[in-house]
Amino acid sequence: MTAPAPAHQDRREPRGGRARTVATVLSGLVLGALGLVTAGWLALAYGTLPEDGHDREALDGAGLGALFAIGFAVPTLLLTILPVALGWLRRRWFLPPAVLLLLAAVRYTYLVQVYDPW
Repeated sequence: MTAPAPAHQDRREPRGGRARTVATVLSGLVLGALGLVTAGWLALAYGTLPEDGHDREALDGAGLGALFAIGFAVPTLLLTILPVALGWLRRRWFLPPAVLLLLAAVRYTYLVQVYDPW
């Protein structure tokens, strides 16, 4: 009869193991932080409501908020490609920056079409 294997031999890490876990967590933290910054700029874009077509400060604030949201959403989408391609994250990580980009583009287009601020 053979002796049972020691307990330390039963636990094997999957391929990539700890390094893959660290990469997944780091990727998620970076992309999550960028998503929060983008959402903050988007909140500014939607939260700043001009009283009329001559309220330049509110129009500038809303327009800049939308442009900065676009400016953060695009690099976030591009930075998502590598972790997804390497299998560290799932494809659903593309959804938040894509939605934020769409909302920012809609807000900026609305401001330009309705108020023609520039």
